[in-house]
Amino acid sequence: MSKPHAHAVVIAIGDELVRGQCVDTNSAYLADRLGEAGIRTVEHCTIGDELPAIVDAFRRAAGTADLVVATGGLGPTEDDLTRDALAQAMGVDLTLCSTCLADLEAFFHERGRPISQANRRQAMLPVGTERLANAVGTAPGIAATLGSAAVFCLPGVPHEMRTMYDQQVAARLGAGGNVILHHAVHTFGAPESEIGATLADLMTPDAHPRLGTTAKIGVISVRFSVSGATIEGAQAQIRQTSDVIRQRLGEIVFGEGEETLASAVGNLLQQRGQTLATAESCTGGLLGETITAVSGASAYYLGGVVAYANPVKQQFLDVPGDVLASCGAVSEPVAAAMAQGCRRRFNSDWALSVTGIAGPTGGTADKPLGLVYLAVAGPDGTDVRRHHITGPRAFVRQRATWIILNDLRVALTKA
Repeated sequence: MSKPHAHAVVIAIGDELVRGQCVDTNSAYLADRLGEAGIRTVEHCTIGDELPAIVDAFRRAAGTADLVVATGGLGPTEDDLTRDALAQAMGVDLTLCSTCLADLEAFFHERGRPISQANRRQAMLPVGTERLANAVGTAPGIAATLGSAAVFCLPGVPHEMRTMYDQQVAARLGAGGNVILHHAVHTFGAPESEIGATLADLMTPDAHPRLGTTAKIGVISVRFSVSGATIEGAQAQIRQTSDVIRQRLGEIVFGEGEETLASAVGNLLQQRGQTLATAESCTGGLLGETITAVSGASAYYLGGVVAYANPVKQQFLDVPGDVLASCGAVSEPVAAAMAQGCRRRFNSDWALSVTGIAGPTGGTADKPLGLVYLAVAGPDGTDVRRHHITGPRAFVRQRATWIILNDLRVALTKA
């Protein structure tokens, strides 16, 4: 194990990040994991695929912190320049790593493919550095020393980066100072301004921990960070602060940390031994996809019908033709009939339905773009709600999905 590190700089490398073509999730993950080790990230740096800029970023980072973690630029193409940049920053040459080459040859042999000359480039490491094995991909990582700073170069592919950090880097980091943990309590059903007013005294600059909020398509997350001498101590602070937030905000809180609306609904259904089915029109399967993104959803989710066309609503959900003709597909009676028919067809305890106009075409004066009807059918009847969601098509569909899941969550807590 190396000496303890106090501060870190995280570097993300790639033109796709600088241009906004890809969202950098690696840096957030690393800052979180480093905080757990008591290492404070003091800077995030995003650099394009330009050799001089990457060399300069390595040198500046090594002068700023005693730990540098870089992601990206370890692939087989000509624009993957992290190896070359680190070598230049260290003032050394690249050399062939025979172990890296053997790993690459074995990787391709197992897949019945010959190794290309381009992939052989991935076996080149700066002189005096150490290979970090890649258990799930081709790009080996690099462990090095630059000045007085420890440097780790990891792949840019998120699942490769996380695996390599967990398997190769975490154990090499000496314990830093206090453990730093980040946490979030998630809510749905109240505006950010209302939540901010309820928690105002905990959001002032002198509050410890100081709370902040972030919003994403109606999900308002209350975020905070704590510091403790041990993980157990920091976790105790998280529990105490989360309890305060839950007490103040009440039923709009649906989860914490990695929990989602779909997982919260799944937990409630499993606790009650109940089942769910879905009937979708404008969301086109997004509701079912969101539900089944939760591992173990088969324990409570029976299935769904994507009834985009009216004849499908009639044939598979038993929506009466005269109701469709008189009220239209986007209406309260049709939403109710869809949910009730779905519940009967699947013999489920609960059924959800979504019908609406996601846009950008199809709206009228009476039924504008973003109009949706959402129905929850359960043991005690059917509840239909009308919403007018303003925004682009993807936003309307996602927002409708989250609203109906939250409606079911609330219904389950009151059942």
